This record gives sequence, structure tokens and C-alpha cells, in this order.
Amino acid sequence: MKTNIFAVAAMFASSIAWAVPPSESLIKSCLQAQSVGRSISIRNINVGEVFQEDDYSDGFNVTYIFKYKGSDIGCAESSLDQALMYRRRLYRLSKSIPVGNNRGVKPAAFNPMLAQWSLVNDGGQRYLCVSFNFDGLGRSGSFQRVHGGYLLNQNTKGLYFFVHDVK
Repeated sequence: MKTNIFAVAAMFASSIAWAVPPSESLIKSCLQAQSVGRSISIRNINVGEVFQEDDYSDGFNVTYIFKYKGSDIGCAESSLDQALMYRRRLYRLSKSIPVGNNRGVKPAAFNPMLAQWSLVNDGGQRYLCVSFNFDGLGRSGSFQRVHGGYLLNQNTKGLYFFVHDVK
């Protein structure tokens, strides 16, 4: 009986570790497309040829897809939602987990053609990062420094959303 209690406690503790949201330095690295911490490495993705695919899955059309080192990466849309696509799986933006003070901005669609795509490593965790400046709004004002982003944890499949000033 004691062994079962310890096993359950160990599983619970490990699941809490997996549920930890991205750190502030990881978020800043994603938004700035460069590492701001010693444990963080980032690889910017130069998007080449882009494709589309209708009737992909669950009412989604893939509106923006590219290949990177054999993996499909992109964005899909349905009449109700937008999703990130990574390795042929969809991650709905509406189900993303907000992190930090997002200035009242809810997880929302973005223009994938204006976004910065990258892969980020932080310790043992690997992420797909998408950073965007809200479709170019505020290019001539203080809002130009405000960017939004999504981080998809490749290990846990958790999708996180955040909005920050990148100054």
C-alpha cells in the first residue's frame, strides 16, 4: 500500500514539473528572436516555399505550411478558430494557456506571413516559437514594441500565449 501512495505522489510531482509555464527569459528570447539567457538557444527558421492544403482535418484548412528539416510547420484555419500546425498535428490557439500580463489581449489569430518562426531550447525543453507584431500595427508608435507570441512545448504539447513589450 505504501508503494502505491509513493508512486502516485511521484507521478503527481512529475506532472507538476511538466505543467510549468515558460520562463520570462524564454518568452523574451522567443519575442526577440535571440537568446537572452545562458540556458537558451534559438534557431530562427527561414521560411522558404509555402503551401496550402484544403480540408486538412476537423474542418481546418491549412493556409500556411512549410517544411523545415522534414517537419511540417504552419498555420490552419476553420470558421471558428486558428491553429498552429507542427509535425502534422493541430494546436488550437483558443486552447492556448495565457502567460503573464497580456494587457487584456486574448489568444488570437495572427498573420503567419508576418510572423517570425523559430525553434528554441531551454534546458531539456524544446519549443516551436511564433512571434508577431499584430499584423504590423503601430509601426510608427510605441505600440510597435508590443509583440505577441506562442510557444509550443514539443515535450508536453502545451501551447502558451503571451504579449510583451520587447524594448
